[in-house]
Amino acid sequence: MKREQLRKLKRAASSDCNAEAMQTLLQRSVRFGHKRLALLRCLQAERMGLEVLPETLRYCREVADRMPAEEVARIIRQAAHSS
Repeated sequence: MKREQLRKLKRAASSDCNAEAMQTLLQRSVRFGHKRLALLRCLQAERMGLEVLPETLRYCREVADRMPAEEVARIIRQAAHSS
């Protein structure tokens, strides 16, 4: 995926609350093994009311379980302010 495509998806997910764009970004983050970003996008997707795939939830739960509580809290706050 090219940078411009990625920018468009990010814009669509945040500005337009585009569910398909958010799902694409979330799955991309998981596929590439982005831990913090995947967790953030998972929380944002849930705040948008999207149904997150069980395997994605499992991945994000494992990521959160390995993080210090302060970092998880920081990501939760960021998700609340960015969606």
